[in-house]
Amino acid sequence: MSQKIEYTEKVYLYSSGMPEELIDKSKIILQNHGVDLKDLVIIESPENVPQGAIMITLWPHYLSVAKVKRVREGSIYAPQLFNIDL
Repeated sequence: MSQKIEYTEKVYLYSSGMPEELIDKSKIILQNHGVDLKDLVIIESPENVPQGAIMITLWPHYLSVAKVKRVREGSIYAPQLFNIDL
């Protein structure tokens, strides 16, 4: 059984320059983990993500799911919750 991503409002997918095919694959996987695509915001850099939001970083072989705990002077502190294999 897949782990459900608990969130309110929006989920931020930090694509970190990955190819469009990998972003599309990530969208499908995130849907399987309970994310509505209308709530998904794809970002190119980890900026302007609100405190308390879920931020997912796309890596070549997995998605790293984290919750933003603190935003200060352009820095984000977001402890990892879990990984999802691609």
